[in-house]
Amino acid sequence: MDVTLTGKVAVITGAGSGIGRATVLRFLEAGASGVVAVDRSEDLAASLDGACSPEHRARLETIRGDVAIEETSRAFTRAALDRFGRLDVLINNAGVSVVKPLHEHTPEEWDLVMNVNVKAIYWAARHVIPVMIDRGGGVILNAGSISGEAGIPLQGAYAASKGAVHQMTRQMAVEYARYKIRVNAVCCGTVDTPLVQRSAEASGDPAAFWAMLRDGHPIGRIATPEEVADFYAYLASDHGGFFTGATLMLDGGYTAR
Repeated sequence: MDVTLTGKVAVITGAGSGIGRATVLRFLEAGASGVVAVDRSEDLAASLDGACSPEHRARLETIRGDVAIEETSRAFTRAALDRFGRLDVLINNAGVSVVKPLHEHTPEEWDLVMNVNVKAIYWAARHVIPVMIDRGGGVILNAGSISGEAGIPLQGAYAASKGAVHQMTRQMAVEYARYKIRVNAVCCGTVDTPLVQRSAEASGDPAAFWAMLRDGHPIGRIATPEEVADFYAYLASDHGGFFTGATLMLDGGYTAR
């Protein structure tokens, strides 16, 4: 199947590494008319420029900012409209995790996870939804997780945040379907990303942490960022036109058990 994103402009958060970075590159390869890559990383622009061909760079805009702050959503929405004249796809990919039991979280850790993983979607909606309504439609893809569907040790606030993301996805899909806005959550199992690598280190027993996650996947391996990026591209394309309100498990069979 030839997945093309020709004519579409996308905003992708958490674009500095892992799934977000792979998705930026995949969208450019698929012919997106423009991609606004958003991350708080200081070397975001340099990193992506180094990975792009000159032709792809001409269709790339970068915004450095913290998605937990409303101004970042305002900035990336304005950048899409000013640079490319439209905004068709939003991928709320940015996320953080604290690896410990819930009762051991500090209030600051709880707020950090909720603000980045959940409130950022609200901030984005405040600015992106009106643009999509005016345009006559769009696609919003939220980063869900197996942690929003199953109990997993040491997931604490992260699990709670992903459960919220899943329900926000359903609510938004129902709320905005009449405006031809599709909203879905892509719920990954373990993916080989810096976030997961940091979580393993923070667990205190990385070998046990990896074994716990890996052994839960009947397929016998973890995912690559590129596999997730391919799925995002499909859902954002016209091929995914009947998907909305879904929590789509891209988890190697983890939640099938």
